[in-house]
Amino acid sequence: MVLIAGLAMVGLAACSSSSMKLAPASATTPYKGVAGQAAVNGGSADFGVATDPSMPIVIAAPKLDANHTYSLPELINIAQLSNPVTRAAWQRAREAAAASGAVEATYLPILTADVLAGYAVTSNTVPGIDIGPVTVPSGTVTTSGIQATPALAVKWLLFDFGARDAALASAQQLSFAANVTFNAAHQKLIFDVSNAFFQYSAARSQSRINRDALANSKVVLSASEARLKQGIATTMEVAQAKQQVAQAEFDLTQATGRERNTYHYLLEAMGISPTTTIKVQDVSGRALPRVVPTNLDTLIVASLQRRPDVQAAFARVKANKEGIAAARAEYMPKVAVTGTLNQNVGHYSIDDSRVGTVGSLNVNQPNAAVLVGLSLPLFDGGLRDARMEAAVAQAAASEQEFAQLQNLAAREIVVAYDVLRTSLSGHAAATELVNAAQTNYDAALDYYKNGLGTMADISIAQTGLLKAQYARAQARSDSLSAAATMAFATGQLTNASVP
Repeated sequence: MVLIAGLAMVGLAACSSSSMKLAPASATTPYKGVAGQAAVNGGSADFGVATDPSMPIVIAAPKLDANHTYSLPELINIAQLSNPVTRAAWQRAREAAAASGAVEATYLPILTADVLAGYAVTSNTVPGIDIGPVTVPSGTVTTSGIQATPALAVKWLLFDFGARDAALASAQQLSFAANVTFNAAHQKLIFDVSNAFFQYSAARSQSRINRDALANSKVVLSASEARLKQGIATTMEVAQAKQQVAQAEFDLTQATGRERNTYHYLLEAMGISPTTTIKVQDVSGRALPRVVPTNLDTLIVASLQRRPDVQAAFARVKANKEGIAAARAEYMPKVAVTGTLNQNVGHYSIDDSRVGTVGSLNVNQPNAAVLVGLSLPLFDGGLRDARMEAAVAQAAASEQEFAQLQNLAAREIVVAYDVLRTSLSGHAAATELVNAAQTNYDAALDYYKNGLGTMADISIAQTGLLKAQYARAQARSDSLSAAATMAFATGQLTNASVP
């Protein structure tokens, strides 16, 4: 037996050593190979990975109407149907619900059925018999035959001092946390799509501004060329006007690139293929939100009580407190009832060497038992104490995490509130700036056309107008994004119609 054990240990050590062949030979050797087989040294410094044609590639590509212009609520609905984030959160909620069901099952008895069957040989040495004239020498009795033992067993835990109750309450709280986290995943998706949508809208507005700036620069170029023909302008002015046109064309190219980037960001937020072509509604004329003065303290309390992430954290606190109760119940006894029912069926041959005869025996024996058991833990080397300390520490940690989350959430609400107010004020100021810059530009252009202004005046006015229009477009986008952020932070971004 010692030799066999030694050989087994050597074999296990050899398996452990050979498993290292699965890894690359060194830190600078590229890996080549397939799962479960030794790595192959390709003899080159190419760290590429072979294509795996068996890997399923699933990128959502919903069927869209090429002639339809999609609004923000419609984009959100598409995202909720296509984005794998929400489906993953749903599966997590189902997993937590199943875990709660598993705990509920511990209240019911456990019934098992077993069948043991096989062939057995036993040999026993028996003493001889010497009774008067009868003398039988010692020898062996060998019994061999086949046997089958079907059995039913039931075990029912009757009383455990609340261990199962605590485990069930904990599982139900965790299931609730997973459910509200599922809602939180939808709220986060709505926010991500809304934010990307408003960024895309701002980029489109900036592209329009640059197209208008290009058109204005071409008007100035035409005016400078007309002035040159009239002899009241110089070739330097025409060259400057052409430079302004070239700069406007470059700015438009840059703005168009940013517009495409925000478009792909929108598709990414929706969770659909980046090659998707979709028409998106223009909301440049959408009314901005109005901020109604409110008590921030009241708003924070109401918001925290309805935010799904805060509710999930609170549910985890309650679940961990139930974990303490479950750990405490491990110190108490358990009462269970056990029942067994089996049938021993077999046929045996009996060979008695003392008399030189072979007999046979058929067995068909039923057995039944019902027992009540009491299990009382006495000593476990400190295992229950360690579990209790771990449960207490986990509950305390979850309480602190819950408090930290409340602080972070409150800060998010206050920051979103301030950003929204600032953005709306910035948009109002930017609108006034655009009106003034437009008046200044129109006047400068008229003066220049009438030979009264200079190219420098036109350039300054045009630059001011462009900056003012950019500022107003950005302030509008910031206001809409801030409104969505405010709704998300207060737990009110709950459906596609809210943004």
